[in-house]
Amino acid sequence: MKITTLPALLTVFAFGYGRADDVRPPVSVLLPPAADLVWTEKGNLDAKHDRTSTIFLGKSPDKLACDTTLRLMPDGSWVHVMLGGGDKEPDPRNAVFLSRSVDEGKNWTSSTEIHFGFPREGDTIALVPTELMVHEGRCILFFATHDGTFGGWKEWLAVSDDSCRSWGDPQPAPGRLHDRTFIRNHIVTRDGRLLLPFQHYVGAPRHDPVNGVLISGDGGVTWSEHGNIRVTDKVKYNGWSENNIVELLDGRIAMIIRADGLGGVLYYAESSDGGKTWPEFAAKTNIPNPGSKATLYGLGGDRVALLHNPNSKTRSPLALWISFDGMKTWPYQRILRGDLEGRFNYPDGFVSEDRKWLHFAFDHNRDKAIHVSARLPDVP
Repeated sequence: MKITTLPALLTVFAFGYGRADDVRPPVSVLLPPAADLVWTEKGNLDAKHDRTSTIFLGKSPDKLACDTTLRLMPDGSWVHVMLGGGDKEPDPRNAVFLSRSVDEGKNWTSSTEIHFGFPREGDTIALVPTELMVHEGRCILFFATHDGTFGGWKEWLAVSDDSCRSWGDPQPAPGRLHDRTFIRNHIVTRDGRLLLPFQHYVGAPRHDPVNGVLISGDGGVTWSEHGNIRVTDKVKYNGWSENNIVELLDGRIAMIIRADGLGGVLYYAESSDGGKTWPEFAAKTNIPNPGSKATLYGLGGDRVALLHNPNSKTRSPLALWISFDGMKTWPYQRILRGDLEGRFNYPDGFVSEDRKWLHFAFDHNRDKAIHVSARLPDVP
C-alpha cells in the first residue's frame, strides 16, 4: 500500500482493489427496458411543467460548449460549469468556464473562464472540467490539463469555500489517478460516506480504461481507491468509460459505464458491500447508448432516475427514465429533447430537495449550453 500525503483536503490515499465473488447485475438490466402506458401518460403530464433556459450560445472562434455540469451552491445560487474555448475538443484553447443564476435558472451571467494559474503552454495549455462536488458548504472542482490533444493528461482538484467565486491552489488527484483519469459524479451514501467514480487509463495515451470509486468516510480528508473494472478484455481498447453510480435501498452501489463500440449499450457493475469490492468485468445491459455520458440520480428508496440518449447509434433523443424498484424495470420513460436537429450531449445536474425536480444542463451540438428543470413524477 502506498501512502500519499496531500495538503488539507486529501491527506491519506490507499489502494483497495477488490473483486466481489459472483457479483451480477440485476436480471432487469439484461431484459428489454419497456415503458409502462400508465407512466407514459403521467410523463406527458409532467412534461407540461418543465422549464428551460439558454445558458450559452457559442460563436466561432469560441463556440464550444461541452461537459456541462449544473450544481446548487451553498449560498443558494446555481452554478453551471462547462468545457469551452475554441470550436472543438480537444483543442489548445479549451478551458473551464462558469456561469451563475440567482433566480433558479431564469437568467444567467456570461460564461467566464476560471484561471487556476497553470501556464497556458505545453502539457497545461488546455483544461477540461470533470466533476463539481458540493458538500457541507465546500465546492471541489475536479478537472484535467493536457497539451491540446489529450497528451500529458493530468487530473487535478481545486477547492472553493465561497460558492465558486474564488479558488485555492490546484492539488493533484490522489495516487495513480493524477494520470490519465476523469473523476465523475459523486454521491453521499446514507451512512455519510462520499463516493467518487473514476475512469483511469492504465495504458498511455488512452488505452485499457478501468473504473472504480474513491471512498471517504471523513468528509473528504482521506480517501481510498476501490475497483479495477473493465468493460472488455480487448487489448489496447481506447473507448471512453465515463461511469456514474447510485446507492440502492439495500446498500448496493450500482454503476453504469459508457462503453464505446461495444454493442451500443450501457454496461453495468455492482458492489454489494458499499463500494469496497467490485467485479473484474462489467456486464452488458440492454439499455441503448450510442457512446455518451449518462447520469444516475437517487430519488429516495429504490427510485432511480437516468438521464441518457436511449439510442444505440446517435445522441438523440435525450430522455428521462425512472425505475421504482432499484433498476429492475424502467416503466417511466419520456423524451425531454428530440424536437431539434442534432445531438444532445452530457446531461448533468441535481435533484431538488423536495425531489419534485431534476435540474440539469446539457449541450446541443457542442455550441449551446441549455438548462432544463424536468418535473419528476409524484409517487405515493
